[in-house]
Amino acid sequence: MPKTAMYVLQGVDPAVIAAAPFDVKVVEAYTDDGRMFTPAEVQQMGGGPGQALLLGYFSLGEAEAYRDYFATIPSGALGPEDPNWAGDFEVAYWTPEWKAVAEAAIDRMIQAGYDGIYFDVVDAFELPWSQAHAPGGDAAGAMRTLVQALSAYAKAQAPTFKVWVNGAEDLLTDQAYVDSIDGLFKENLFYNDDGSAKRPAAETQASLDQLKIAQDAGKDVVAIEYVTGAQKVADVHAKAEAAGMGSYVAKLDLIGVDTEGVLPGQVMHDDGILRDDGPGDAAVLPEPTPPMPPSATPPPVTTTPPGEDGTATPVGPDHHAGGQQGHGDPAGSDAHRSLASEAGTDSFVFVEGGQGPRDPAADLRVEATALMAGAPAPRLHETGDPADGTDPGAGIDVAPHQAPHAGLAHHDIPLF
Repeated sequence: MPKTAMYVLQGVDPAVIAAAPFDVKVVEAYTDDGRMFTPAEVQQMGGGPGQALLLGYFSLGEAEAYRDYFATIPSGALGPEDPNWAGDFEVAYWTPEWKAVAEAAIDRMIQAGYDGIYFDVVDAFELPWSQAHAPGGDAAGAMRTLVQALSAYAKAQAPTFKVWVNGAEDLLTDQAYVDSIDGLFKENLFYNDDGSAKRPAAETQASLDQLKIAQDAGKDVVAIEYVTGAQKVADVHAKAEAAGMGSYVAKLDLIGVDTEGVLPGQVMHDDGILRDDGPGDAAVLPEPTPPMPPSATPPPVTTTPPGEDGTATPVGPDHHAGGQQGHGDPAGSDAHRSLASEAGTDSFVFVEGGQGPRDPAADLRVEATALMAGAPAPRLHETGDPADGTDPGAGIDVAPHQAPHAGLAHHDIPLF
């Protein structure tokens, strides 16, 4: 059965991420104000055996000026700035310096407890600057080599650590590259970047033919589409199902969990990662995650002003969107429903409508109930010493994330 997946780069709320009914969850590894999520928060979102497969985001094909690593990159390894996104630079990804940056990101994610890493902008080899400066002019070969090396590096430290990539299906003709990855997202497979029109059938088929190489090798593939409306959402689901892959529909800003494409009865499946705590250190499967009951009557939600008793006031779906400038006007649009909460445990129940599963998007009813009254506050990682590795999120100088990058083939978050 194809895996379901979600993609959130802003407004990452651990409680909401944990409750969302998706098998693979790609999240920005930093909060909107630039703090790296603690191991406790990563575990809450699903990191570790059981729950979903939680992947931390890393832009592999571009250097981002607001990241803490940026000052370590030699100026000669930086290419031109993206004319559409201030602070994003093409980077000489074939250099030792950039490889070291990516390895450090892997180290942090392993220490924090992520199940794997998600590499974005892998298709940077298609850009003229990369093609002009890569060794021997082989920009694609340089990217293949980098992904393979980073996968080997990660799995040498944590054998179950997963490596997923975004697009770049042209690289799938190399079997060693296919063997080095565990799954793919493919953006804009069926529709263009803003969802206004379908991609030419010949282009879609060419991508499907290449992606099938990965599928035949047992790799999971998920189509990411930026569409809205029952007809388009149902079309995406039908096409993805016919191709044997999962799908996720979202807004271009990728703020919060988007639920418009959640299917009736959709639940999160266990990630299948083994834990080493069985008898005699034998590996055992984690306990299965029970499905959410089809109907639940939540206790009354009572709120108090923030600060009076340490409990934050619950907020609505536009909590994260209000302070962001993305594509369109999320705060004034109900085209997609996003889930957000400030604290405690969220329960999301997805039930089938009256028309039956043949028209899931039109009949989808989302009952999103925040069960925050009396919920215990998340236990955060205690402050430690960054020098000895006890607090991998502390002391990191990262500027606050601002508006998201929503280009034709990738997402990152530039500084304005």
